[in-house]
Amino acid sequence: MREILFKAKRKDNGEWVKGYYRADPDLDTHYICGWNYYASENGLEREPFEEEIDPDTLCQFTGLTDKNGRKIWENDILKCKKYIGGNFVDNCIEVGYVEMKHGAFGLHRIKNDAYYRPFKDWLEDYEYEVIGNIFDNPELLEVE
Repeated sequence: MREILFKAKRKDNGEWVKGYYRADPDLDTHYICGWNYYASENGLEREPFEEEIDPDTLCQFTGLTDKNGRKIWENDILKCKKYIGGNFVDNCIEVGYVEMKHGAFGLHRIKNDAYYRPFKDWLEDYEYEVIGNIFDNPELLEVE
């Protein structure tokens, strides 16, 4: 089954929270909610949580992981290394951020006129590594 998860920065302290997204249009508020698990004398138990978030920082999980097994989220900054003929080519490295466009997640490259390319066109040819995100590491988007 596909994981449909979101993360965003909490409104009260700016920390990231992950879970399920919920909006309250009557109050114009946005939340991430889910379950906190903990061990007790009765075994594994859980408590619900709901945190108000800044909707401008909302990121959806792409369903993909990077080379280190780390989840790739919308607005993550990735370093992508080209894979040609069974080898990685060191001089073919792209950097960009993940965005949703035309109903698909893809990489918005910051070099070469900053164009967007869906992941489905890249999955077999590149190795991905999450190096940050556009909110916490905007300096990584600066073109040298």
